Amino acid sequence: MKIPFLLCTLLVILAFTSCNNDDDDKINNSIVGSWKLANATDTDGAPISLLDCEKNTIYTLTDNMFSQRTFEANQDRTDCLPVVESSASYRTNGDKIEFLDAQGAVITSTESQFTFSVAADKLEIIDTDPTSGDVIIERFFDRQ
Repeated sequence: MKIPFLLCTLLVILAFTSCNNDDDDKINNSIVGSWKLANATDTDGAPISLLDCEKNTIYTLTDNMFSQRTFEANQDRTDCLPVVESSASYRTNGDKIEFLDAQGAVITSTESQFTFSVAADKLEIIDTDPTSGDVIIERFFDRQ
């Protein structure tokens, strides 16, 4: 009688200890979060050589607020300029990021339009010319 009881007990213990927690394997594909700049490409898709300080650029997105802390290179890309911090209300519309004014209306930019994609904790933001549709710059971020 003891052997079947011990065998059943061992099987139950084995079953509980061998279960995998699927929550650990989930990938967060939400734009909401804190993102650190990893790399960027120019209009031709060529990599932009980022200065170390530029790689400290952080974008933080909540459900409705976009804030950025950017480190930018000077004109000849030899040194970094002081930190720029800004924030704005935003919303997503499909794959577009739309910035909002104080009344909640979409701010229409004549200079750039932003689209995004999120996959495997990686964020890509593409800045395009709204008139021509040409890519101005693509930025790639890692979730923090």
